[in-house]
Amino acid sequence: MYNLIALLHVREGACDDVRCQVAELGAAVAPTMEGSFNGGNLIARFFLDDEAAYRTLRPNLDALIDGPDCVRADTAFYRPGKGQGGAGGEQDGPSIYRALLLCADRPVPPAQRSRFDEEMVLMPKYIPAIRNWRYSPVIEASGELGWTHVWEQEYDRVEDLLGPYMTHPYHWAHIDRWFDPESPDWLVNTRLCHSFGTFNRPMI
Repeated sequence: MYNLIALLHVREGACDDVRCQVAELGAAVAPTMEGSFNGGNLIARFFLDDEAAYRTLRPNLDALIDGPDCVRADTAFYRPGKGQGGAGGEQDGPSIYRALLLCADRPVPPAQRSRFDEEMVLMPKYIPAIRNWRYSPVIEASGELGWTHVWEQEYDRVEDLLGPYMTHPYHWAHIDRWFDPESPDWLVNTRLCHSFGTFNRPMI
């Protein structure tokens, strides 16, 4: 199983049309919620059987992205990495889905990069508000930066993302330093895509 996420920046008044078009390509799609940063107007999630399916899909998605209704898009194609959950599976009802596209592009020793990965996947252990999660290296990216990782979570309520997740001591004491240019551990480009929206079923 492979995944593709596309964060679509859409011209004013075109969201409904683009949402229909991307759904016709096979995506689960939702509008982004207030508070997203550099996250587009629409979040599109594709579930693909193999890389060949991605190669077949990509020209059609690119045609939509290059069309008159899209301003730009940030995309990441990846095989699901470490995580907990099952897309479309056990749980019913809506889910608050959040995706962070990040670019860990600074030259650091391998041991430092490994420590970053280890600390990222420990977040759900300490932050119980995270319902499902997935941390995945990116195979192919497009958009503003060469995105290297996708960090996905799901929550029961948007307040769980904006409160218990964002303000948790583990987040600011352990994770934030990797994103801080003033920290000696700085690894991640300060330009991020932080996008979240409500889907009618789990995405992870």
